[in-house]
Amino acid sequence: MNCPNCSGKTRKFGIDKLGNQRFRCDVCPKTFIAQKKLIRIDRKDAILCLKLLVEGNSVRSTERITGIHRDTILNLLNVVGERCERVMAEKVKGVKVGYIEADEIWGFVQKKEGHKKTEEDIKNTKIGDAYTFVGIEAKSKLVLAYHLGRRDSASALKFTEKLDHATAGIFQLTTDGLAAYLSAVEETFGADIDYAQLVKTYKSDQTGNIDRRYSPGDFTGAKKVTINGNPDEEMISTSYVERQNLTMRMSMRRLTRLTNGFSKKWENFNKALALHFAYYNFCKVHQSLRVTPAMEAGIADHIWTMDELIGSF
Repeated sequence: MNCPNCSGKTRKFGIDKLGNQRFRCDVCPKTFIAQKKLIRIDRKDAILCLKLLVEGNSVRSTERITGIHRDTILNLLNVVGERCERVMAEKVKGVKVGYIEADEIWGFVQKKEGHKKTEEDIKNTKIGDAYTFVGIEAKSKLVLAYHLGRRDSASALKFTEKLDHATAGIFQLTTDGLAAYLSAVEETFGADIDYAQLVKTYKSDQTGNIDRRYSPGDFTGAKKVTINGNPDEEMISTSYVERQNLTMRMSMRRLTRLTNGFSKKWENFNKALALHFAYYNFCKVHQSLRVTPAMEAGIADHIWTMDELIGSF
C-alpha cells in the first residue's frame, strides 16, 4: 500500500482501539488507517443494541442498558438500516400476491407540523409531519413496501411504485379514502389491478367538529367503494395493515404516542423503519402463522437471526 500523502512505501503500524489496521509511511513518516470499520463496536454488542431497538426501546434507554454511547448506537442504526433497505429491495420483489392492504401511519420529525413557526421550518419538508405508507399482503402478512413521506400525491406515487416493484401479476388492493391514492394507483398500475377504497366515517366528520387532539371521533361506519376492476367485496378490508400500525408503534419508540420518543432526524427515522420491516419480515415469527411472513410468502426457507440480517461488517 502506498502513502496517500506522498505515495511512498508503507508498513503496518499496529491497530487502533477499534481494531482498524494502521499504516506508517517510510518516507513522510505519516500514519493512517486504510479503511475504517463501519461499526465501531463488537459484533455481539451491536446485535444486543439492535435487538433492544426492535423491541421498542429508545436510543437513550438502549444506551443506559448497554453502556454504549447513543452516537455509536445511531451510527449502528444507520449502517444496519442501509443494509436492511437493500435486503428489502433485493428479497421482496416480484412476489405473487392476492390481496394487499395499504395505509399510512402518522409520526413527526423534530416538531409537529403545527409547531413550525419560522419560514425556514415551514419550507423544510424534512421537519414536521412524517407519514409512513405501508403495504401488507393479507395472507402471508408480508410487508411488501413502505415509504416515508408527506401525506400527498408525490409520496403516494413513490409508494405505489415500490409496491409495483415488490409484486407480480394482478392482485386486489384496498386503501383508505385518501384521494392521493387514486392518481397514484392509476399511473402505476393502470387497468391491471382490482382496486377498492374503504372509506370510514366518524362522528366528528359528520358534525364538522375536527378539534380533536389524539384520536378521531367515534366510528360511525365504513363504505366500500370500487375504484377499478372487479374486487372481491368480502376482501375489501384494511384490518391487517391497521394491526401492523399497532406493531410499529409498539416496536419503535419513536412512533409511540404521547412520549418524548419522536425522531429528531428524517434519515434516522427512515433507517429505523428499514430495520423494523426487515426484522419483521425475516426474523420475527408471526403468532398466527407460526413462521415468519417471508417464509409464509415463500421468499425465505428459515427464520433469520439478527446476525444473518445485518450481514458482515
